Amino acid sequence: MGRITRKISLLLVVALLAVSVVACASDEISLIEAMSKSAKITSYEGNSKVQLSFNGKGFSEDTKKTLDLLAAYIDGFNLESNIKYSANEEQTKAKIAMDGNMDMKGLGVEYGYWMDMDLTGEKPQMIQIIELPPAITQPIFTLFSLGSKKYITIDYGAALGEQDADMPFDLKDITKDSAELRDMILDFIKTTAKDFDPGMVAVTKKGSAVTEKGENVTEYELKLDDASAKKLLYAFINDVILQEETMEFGKKYMEATLNIIDLPEDEKQEALAEIEKGLDDFAAELPTYREKVTQVYESIKDVKFFGDNGLVVKYYINNDGYVVGTKSSIDVEIKVADLAEVIGEFYDEEDKNGVISFTIDAESSIYNVNKEVSIELPKLTEENSFDIFNQILDGSSSIGFIPGIAKEEYPAYEAPILSDGINVIMNGNVVAFPDVKPENINGRVLVPIRTISDEMGAEISYNNETKQVLVVKEDKEIQLTLGSQEAYVNGELVMLDTPAMVIEGRTMVPLRFVSENMDAVVEWDGEAQIVYIFY
Repeated sequence: MGRITRKISLLLVVALLAVSVVACASDEISLIEAMSKSAKITSYEGNSKVQLSFNGKGFSEDTKKTLDLLAAYIDGFNLESNIKYSANEEQTKAKIAMDGNMDMKGLGVEYGYWMDMDLTGEKPQMIQIIELPPAITQPIFTLFSLGSKKYITIDYGAALGEQDADMPFDLKDITKDSAELRDMILDFIKTTAKDFDPGMVAVTKKGSAVTEKGENVTEYELKLDDASAKKLLYAFINDVILQEETMEFGKKYMEATLNIIDLPEDEKQEALAEIEKGLDDFAAELPTYREKVTQVYESIKDVKFFGDNGLVVKYYINNDGYVVGTKSSIDVEIKVADLAEVIGEFYDEEDKNGVISFTIDAESSIYNVNKEVSIELPKLTEENSFDIFNQILDGSSSIGFIPGIAKEEYPAYEAPILSDGINVIMNGNVVAFPDVKPENINGRVLVPIRTISDEMGAEISYNNETKQVLVVKEDKEIQLTLGSQEAYVNGELVMLDTPAMVIEGRTMVPLRFVSENMDAVVEWDGEAQIVYIFY
């Protein structure tokens, strides 16, 4: 996950830990200290995995159809990612490289993401680079008549520089102040944790373990069943959130946040006065709110939300005091009839025995913490990239984001005209096959060699005696033999799944093999029967 997402996730997890600690319990405090320290890591490599499952049973046919539709997107969802991160101690320079795969019921989407930020110079520089399959991005490129691109970019630095924006803050100061705000929150959580006593232990030290990278770690486990989770949440809301000390912290935090923005002093004082009045008014009603929370807790105490496995999170802390791995499992199970006792009957009689089950399994690990991490960014050119700020915001007056700066009108979008069967779209244009159409042979798309070579600017020759086809483009030489699974790329043998062959008098070759060996990127949309190629 990205650095910003990681920070947000960290704070959410720490907040959950704050809910679960017993006054001065050493295991819980040690874990919070480790998570606080981990927020200041400057470099690492890592990977993560998230899996979801979802089902509903005991429902009417109509309700089941709706739940089955949800299950089609959720059940079996799998997200895997690998990440590299490197920054200076001040967090004013940072790079991120991430790649991964998202899978929904066999529909896989591979993605790449990069971020490069440098706020140390005269002008701030920050660019995000995204790579998605052409099946997703091509409609966007076609809409703006851009042909085909490999990357979508968001160049904040170029956009700010072009507009000469008069921002009421300094990005370098924001980075420093954000770190101070983070520390402010973590200090409050640690202080609160020492005085918080819900009457139970949720975090325990399990002992020593070894990571997949061979690093010695200490394992801590946060474990909650349905009853303990509700008890903990009840205590956290009433004994931490709805307390005068928290209101005072809120005032200090909001004041620190406002100080980031360069507001005139009178406006800043006016804003602070409004915030203080709002929090004071809220604080005056704290006894009433605590009573309401107690009433809600009593009403849901016997309604089950977690399944038998509840919530389990394992944390792995290395010898340097950093959290270098987590494994978590959340088991949610809700019975319609039980829920109806709390919020009133909201279901058809046929759904009264319905049960919804939902699970989340996730794990993550990092290594090479605070060590040198090499990150390479894609080489961007006008031919292979599309910048959202430069080409959409500046180029479309009809969008109306920034009045008066439009450079040109984009033509109306015209969807490409597709034929029946398999279509090939190269650099945003549909490839025409005048006689023999592409064929799917044993799971491989074969196309006429003459057509595809001409489209890619390659030269071809055919030896009738040896039945060999030679394709040459720049420094690449591809040799195929009709009916043979043996092919040669620059003299090196490569085995094919499906050989070249003659169909209706035309020499047909494996499209992916030939295209990729001419340095093109190929994507297959099986549902739409479209091959996307760009180079």
